[in-house]
Amino acid sequence: MKFIEEQQLRNAFWKVYSRRSNILRYQFECQARHGGIDLVTVEQVIIKDKNIIQFCSYEFKLDDIKKALAQAEMNLQFCHKSYIVIPADKEKIINERYAEWIKSKKYIGVICVALDGRWNIIIKPWTQLDHKIVLNQEILRLCCNKL
Repeated sequence: MKFIEEQQLRNAFWKVYSRRSNILRYQFECQARHGGIDLVTVEQVIIKDKNIIQFCSYEFKLDDIKKALAQAEMNLQFCHKSYIVIPADKEKIINERYAEWIKSKKYIGVICVALDGRWNIIIKPWTQLDHKIVLNQEILRLCCNKL
């Protein structure tokens, strides 16, 4: 079987991913940019014994990989990392057609999701430095839980 709708993909992913204890806040359909971001998370990570806050964006797509990549790239204005989230059966397409381009962008990653929600990062992004991130009202409201 396959995912039929993006919402199914999103729900399957979030059911498993949301169990992570480092997610401080999240918002679906975040209006940080024109057209919105499918999901933004505010996550706490520990790097070299320091608690760091990272903004991560997620674009869910069943088929239109080029559009997902364009959106992920636009999301980097506001996020430390940007992921495209696709069905697991699209992994081969990513590896054959898009992997080199994605890796050249450094801060874009790819997550493949199985029907049961299990997910796997097949291209891991780097983390942008804080001074590269533009804060806007939508992201600030999310951080302050004022949605």
